[in-house]
This record gives sequence, structure tokens and C-alpha cells, in this order.
Amino acid sequence: MTHVLSFRGVSCQFDGQRVVDAVSFDVAPGEIVCLLGPSGCGKTTSLLLAGGMETPDSGEVLISGEAVSTPTHVVPPEKRNIGFLFQDYALFPHLTVLENICFGIRHLAEKERLALARDLLAQVAMTDFENSFPHTLSGGEQQRAALARALAPEPTLVLMDEPFSSLDQQLRDQMRDLTIKLLKRTGAAGLIVTHDAADALRMADRVAVQRAGRLVQIGTPEIIYAAPVDIGVARMFGQVNTLGADALAGDTLAPIGGATAREWAADEIVGGRPADITSAASGPAYAVRARLVAQRHVGAGWLCDYEMPSGGLWQALFREPDAPARDNFFVPASRLMVFKQSEK
Repeated sequence: MTHVLSFRGVSCQFDGQRVVDAVSFDVAPGEIVCLLGPSGCGKTTSLLLAGGMETPDSGEVLISGEAVSTPTHVVPPEKRNIGFLFQDYALFPHLTVLENICFGIRHLAEKERLALARDLLAQVAMTDFENSFPHTLSGGEQQRAALARALAPEPTLVLMDEPFSSLDQQLRDQMRDLTIKLLKRTGAAGLIVTHDAADALRMADRVAVQRAGRLVQIGTPEIIYAAPVDIGVARMFGQVNTLGADALAGDTLAPIGGATAREWAADEIVGGRPADITSAASGPAYAVRARLVAQRHVGAGWLCDYEMPSGGLWQALFREPDAPARDNFFVPASRLMVFKQSEK
């Protein structure tokens, strides 16, 4: 299979600082890959390298099997058959919505160009806005128009840089779903750069976690969430309760239901997400000695604070109608995470 996009040992530096460090990954036809990482990790530079807007210092970028970026040669963005969707929408302010969408397909005959643009407007529910100018649109409307414009040239790949971060939560979810639907309908692959784990979990076929310029883990959202390579990756997807080996003495974590009994190494820490903790055991699990010290309803359930024997605090989110009233809780064996202290 020829991949739509491939990075082969790509590095890039600015002012002597390497911001993309020996990055390698592939995007298959029709696949949505999310580059996830904190600000300054190199993910936007990686996107610019994919788009031909930065030059690698080493390695190569391939599109559909053809080398388009090397240290000595960069094919310009307009010749890569890719679309772009940015955080600030980047619509031309002096053009109407219809004219914006038509801009990238000027090579088509007028009748064909207008028919394609209007079909895309219908798909993003913007038919009534074809003669509107960008400044008259809401943020969600501008983003839908920008999505239609990105897809108009029928690209094999759409590059998206924090495309939903300026939208409110409800609009963000709507745009995530609409973007997935249109990418799948058109067959275009997508590379999404984001710091928001919700984008990755909701949209990606695979997630590539980037940190300090390097890719530290690549996999499906399910694998990255349930089996993160280290505590740093785990915390990108939300709160993680942790205990060091020195706090695991005695029966703090007691195996039940066939869970494996084990001795904890001195450099290990264990972790569990609040939503993975249960108030009753079902299957292999670890019973945790603790004392319930506070609870409050947070809409999705009861958020409970437990004081551990070591004095630390763990939180649990129970999706139950009634407030929990018992001490102790359980962590399913499949959800207990174990890391090395050096991974903190």
C-alpha cells in the first residue's frame, strides 16, 4: 500500500534548537491521524513540514510515495494536492463564502466549479450563506466554510492545525463529527495537530504523541488511553491517581477475582484513572484500602475523595444514582497502570 503521507527520520531545527527530532510515521489513504502534544512539542512544525512550508534539516517527507521535502528540495504547497484547515479559518475577507470555496478550483469550468462549491456548501449546511462575507459569520460558520474550501480541490490529504480550539464545546463536538463525516465521504486522509486529547479520542484512527520534538507513542486511541507508554502520556488524557512503591506496603492493593499478586519494584509507580475505579468488584481487580473523606455530584456522577493509607489522596468517579457511602474501592486489573519512577 502506498501511504498518503510518510515521514522518514525527519528533523528540523531553529536557531540551533531541534524542534522536530527524527520523526517517522505514515498516514494511510482515508486514515485520520492525530499529532497530540503540549505547546512547543514540535507538532505544528511537523504539520508545516508536511505542507511544504518548512524545510527539513534531515530525513524526507513523502506524499503518495513521492519525496516532496528533503533538505535540498521542497515541492511547494500548491503542488502537493493537499488541503489546509487552520485555527483562524484563513478565509479571504474580501471574497464571499462561495468565492472562497471556488478559489482553489479555478481551473474548472465555471459551471462545474459552481456546482461543486454549492454541493459542498450543502454538505456543511451553509447553502444560505454563499453570498455572505466572512466577517458576518459566526466562528462555527466560518469553520464550516473553511472545511468546504479545504475539500473543494478533492485533496488526498487535509492538514489541520488546532482546527477547533477557538470554538465553544458544543460547536467543537459538532465540527469534529462533521469533519470526520466529510473526510470519510470524500476519501481524504487527515492529519490533525492538537493539544486537546478530546480531538484525538473522538476523531483519530491513530494517535501519534509528540513530546520535545520526538514521537513517544503511536497507536489507536484505545491503546494510547488504556496502555500509555509512560505517566506523561497517561496524563495527557486526564487525571491519573498515582502511588509510589513505598506506599504499596501490605494490602493497599489486594488482588481479588484472579488478579495477579505481585511484588512492586522500588522504582515503580501505579496509576488509575478516576473513571476506571469501581465501587464493587467484577472480575480480576485490586481492592484498595482507603477512607472516603469527601464526595460531590459533578453531573456525570459522584466524584469521591479517598485518603490512602500513605496519606495521599485518590479520586474516583462513580456513575451511580446514589452517593457512595463505603470506604475502599476497586481498580479492574486491566485498568491498573504501572510505570517507572523515571517516567514521571
